[in-house]
Amino acid sequence: MDSLNDRYEKGQAMRSHMAGGDRSHFSLPGIDQLAPDLKRIIDESLFGSVWTRPGLTSQQRCVCTMSALMALGQLPLLRRHIERSINLGLAPDQVVEVFIQLTFYVGVPAVETALRITKEVFDDWGIQFTPTQVYDSQQTADELYQAGVAAHEQHMGDITVYQTDDPDSPEMQVDRLINEYHWGAIYTRPHLDDKARAMCGLSSMTVLGRYDRQLRRRIEGALRVGMTPDEIMEVFIQIMLYGGYFNTRTAMQVARSVFVEQGIGKQAGR
Repeated sequence: MDSLNDRYEKGQAMRSHMAGGDRSHFSLPGIDQLAPDLKRIIDESLFGSVWTRPGLTSQQRCVCTMSALMALGQLPLLRRHIERSINLGLAPDQVVEVFIQLTFYVGVPAVETALRITKEVFDDWGIQFTPTQVYDSQQTADELYQAGVAAHEQHMGDITVYQTDDPDSPEMQVDRLINEYHWGAIYTRPHLDDKARAMCGLSSMTVLGRYDRQLRRRIEGALRVGMTPDEIMEVFIQIMLYGGYFNTRTAMQVARSVFVEQGIGKQAGR
């Protein structure tokens, strides 16, 4: 087992790697002056013990962290992690796509704010960004819906869970919109693979405390698109110190029950 000093040194190395030479990333305003012990604890636990774990790539950890911070509205830290994500190899297109992906999970206001911050970072860093415009506004609503149904089934399997017998009910009207735009217009976009899209959902839903069948289905969907049980558990560990360990433990318990139901419980959390 690593000593505490080993963890601290690993944390410092990770923070240096993430900062890309920007020493301001080592400062924790307020904590530095008022709680230096806490800064040491954060360096050991978050950067030295979580960010350095195997199981996810650094880029995947960036996707999870940005998703969690955006969902929680933690804007100053979100700015830092946009910068860190680029330093760790996430392409600008991928950073933008994470926030587009989360539109129906966290809402338009949060996405608008995240993209405004991203634009400021790109401008400050001199990043020349050409937006990806693939949405076909000439298609019919039915074509968009059918594309959404296909994507929904690919990622989640059974798509009838929230449907009612009345096709004109408010629930079915919402279901139609979600299939058209969340699944048909957003899930079919480039730049993020299926695993990354699942990680966006898992991270944001967990920090927001979504513990009903929606989280269960998102876990089932993550398995469906190729995430391993260990990778799913690692997503929850990654966001523990951003969204709180109560959320992480609950999400892990939900995941464990899904793994057991699917006969794969022994593969997770080795």
